[in-house]
This record gives sequence, C-alpha cells and structure tokens, in this order.
Amino acid sequence: MKEFEAESPLPAAALGHFVMKVRKVEVSYPFYAGLGLREAGTFPGMAIIELRGGTHLLLFQKDEEQSDALLDGRNGQRPEFLSERIDLMIAGHAKEDLERYRADLVGKGYSPAEIADETLYGHHYFSMQDPDGNGITFYTSHCGDKPV
Repeated sequence: MKEFEAESPLPAAALGHFVMKVRKVEVSYPFYAGLGLREAGTFPGMAIIELRGGTHLLLFQKDEEQSDALLDGRNGQRPEFLSERIDLMIAGHAKEDLERYRADLVGKGYSPAEIADETLYGHHYFSMQDPDGNGITFYTSHCGDKPV
C-alpha cells in the first residue's frame, strides 16, 4: 500500500462531519450560511452546511428520533461558553483579515464580540453565539503555504 502523503500534497485526512443539535434547523441553517459557509441541503429534521476543506456541519433538530441517538458534544477551546461550541478558522492570517470578516458579519446584522486584545496561541479571535446560544469562536489561520 502506497503512503497517501507521497501521492498528494494534502494531509492524509480531514474532519468529515461535525454534529450539532439545534432547536430549529430552519433558523440555524440560514444563520450558518450567512457566516459565509456553503449551503449543502436540508432534509427532514436536519441540514448540512459545508466548511472550507469539505468538512460538513450537520445540524440535527433536537428532540427528534434521529437525533436522540447522537451524544451531546463538548468541543472547542474557549471555556466561557458552557454549551456546545465550535471553533472556525478564516482563510486570512492577519488581524486585518479578521477585522474585515467581522465587519462583514456586523453588516449582515450579526452581533459578534470585539476582537480580543490578546492572541490565543498566536491567533487573533472573536466570539459570538448562534441562535441556540452555542458559542462560536473565529480565529485567524495558522495554516502555512501547503494546501489543506
């Protein structure tokens, strides 16, 4: 068996799916699409949003049969949000890139927090909440020149 890295400049694997349970799929789906994520489709009780790199955010309606089998997740790095949370990384590396992205969200009617004065492991970042109160933190990228 050949090594994957020898055949492709991309990493050998990517995060395929990130599952979140939401109160109303019909509210959360346009919210996440408005962040600049790609709409991939809606289905009874769930919707799919595509992130850069091909990862899919699966939004499942809480308290429906298909989501009852899913465990509640506790992901992300920012401890100030006690509910489920997700960390998203923009394509830009500089604080100015994050400032432009944040300004675009404000222009669309979102209410993100200010960009933090300090960095977290070299990342500039800001946070906000989705319609369910789940925390979302947006970071500048740490990806180098290699394709991801």
